[in-house]
Amino acid sequence: MVNSFIVNFSLLFTFSVVITYVLNISILHQQSLYKTRRVLLGIMVGATCILLMINAYELSEQFLISFFHIPLTYVALYYSPWVSLPAAMVAAAGRLLFYSPYMSSLVGTLDILVMVTLIIGASIMIRKTFASFMTVTTIYTLQNVVIIYFLLDGGWVWSEGIFYSIASLATAFLFHYMVHLVQQYHLMNKLYEERARIDGLTGVYNRRELDQHLEYLAFKRHPFTLMLIDIDNFKTFNDEKGHQTGDEILVEAAGRMKESIREQGSVYRYGGEEFVVILENDNRLSVPLLAESIRQRIKDDYIVTTTSEKLNITASIGVASCYDYEQSPKEILKMADEAMYKAKTSGKNRAVYA
Repeated sequence: MVNSFIVNFSLLFTFSVVITYVLNISILHQQSLYKTRRVLLGIMVGATCILLMINAYELSEQFLISFFHIPLTYVALYYSPWVSLPAAMVAAAGRLLFYSPYMSSLVGTLDILVMVTLIIGASIMIRKTFASFMTVTTIYTLQNVVIIYFLLDGGWVWSEGIFYSIASLATAFLFHYMVHLVQQYHLMNKLYEERARIDGLTGVYNRRELDQHLEYLAFKRHPFTLMLIDIDNFKTFNDEKGHQTGDEILVEAAGRMKESIREQGSVYRYGGEEFVVILENDNRLSVPLLAESIRQRIKDDYIVTTTSEKLNITASIGVASCYDYEQSPKEILKMADEAMYKAKTSGKNRAVYA
């Protein structure tokens, strides 16, 4: 019994780490793959349950005891039916197909399906907390002990039942702790990666992310339009109104750019008061409309938070497009910079096209 429980314990922790790692692959976090990701989690949990049952402790030819109920309880309590039902079906199929005699396997299969169905129903009424998880695990473990004891007509000594109960609850406790620890690690890692991509002041992408995006565009040879946007007279605002006001202007301008383009592109802080907007499309008619939308949106009156003073902010925009890759993305950036300089020298508050 001890050896089987140790193997179950090891498998449970190994697969909790592997499953969490697989689910954190970036491609699976696309919104369109939400349900697919959930079903994949259920299938992996079900496969884990099969391995746990394969390494179960055989009380008799009819009865197996393992820790398969722990991951099933966890996903049924914390996740949606998109996870728990595939997990239960895979585990039940494994119990039915890989074990004999047939009747005991059928009973075990029904036990898995009923258990998960009851927990899904209970999850609607109870809070999804550690205490609930441990309570459900305890109830299932104790009912297992009692049922097996009576079905074996007292042939299972209580000391084994007590040991199984303690081992089951201890494993459930450590499993819950381990899963949340691994999830926290991935969340923190994702947060650090996101911070490395984002400009700390304005909340838009930073120069490093811009360089990587331009490299990606060069590799994929996607058509795109690049706008280099410079806030007019920013140094004057900064010197006369103070750096805090200057920072407010940058944050507000960045927010207005994001609002103007919405899902059609991405905004980057190029440096100082300069921003870059990249539009990945081949719709040449929409480019002037978006450039004008950005210019007008930035031009709207802005009220300084600290002094309630109304300011009029404008921007000069240089626009360059790449449709056939006669120029590299870096050359397109240079062309946009030259166009932006022309916008500055010809009166500001305008968009000039390369």
